Amino acid sequence: MNTEFIIKKFEKMLPNNFFIKLMEDAYLKGFFEDGKIIKGIFLGSIDDLLTTNIIASINFKEIENILHPHEDQFSITTINININKHLFNHKIRESTLNQLPVSLDNEADIDKACQLIQQYIEQEAIPFFNYWQDIRDFLPFLETKNNGFIADLFSGDGFYKKVIIWKLCSHPGYNELIEEMFEIFMQELKESPKDKLLKKDYDKYIKIIKTLEKTKSLYEWDKKYLIQKPYIK
Repeated sequence: MNTEFIIKKFEKMLPNNFFIKLMEDAYLKGFFEDGKIIKGIFLGSIDDLLTTNIIASINFKEIENILHPHEDQFSITTINININKHLFNHKIRESTLNQLPVSLDNEADIDKACQLIQQYIEQEAIPFFNYWQDIRDFLPFLETKNNGFIADLFSGDGFYKKVIIWKLCSHPGYNELIEEMFEIFMQELKESPKDKLLKKDYDKYIKIIKTLEKTKSLYEWDKKYLIQKPYIK
């Protein structure tokens, strides 16, 4: 089954204004892009002719343009839908995903994959996209000092993303946060001066802080940002 046929089938299942990209790793992904965000939905692998998983994700470009300024923004994820299990009393409905994998090498199976994708979009992806619309939506969850929780919140680089969000949102604790982390790095480097990974993390942290020094905040601080909105399905 050729790629063009699969893409045309999948395009009919996607929400309005989504388009499909064939990524360098041969995965098909559906995207919606505007000035601030890239919404993504993983659809399947062309190399394997399989849909093994369906997963929704979001790239907040206000964060990622600072964290990964020279990388393809369509290949970067700030959060994926698995964040919900860490925050809400919510589990993804397994009835859809349990029917995977589905082959993409004949029309009948492609139609089945399309049906499952459409169910997933309606039941899971749209509520996820509706909730995470702005980087300020993260603020109620970033007040914790539990870095393990922060790591679970994001798709990698959790602490760095917290620092960036606090800066862009004019959080009053920003300066204290970066100084506290700087002191932690200094202590750890003193104890493990030959730790190359630690030194790499420190260099990355310093680079981000220097970038943020030249970056204007996007939002004036307001305590109402700390009020968590409900997750509605």
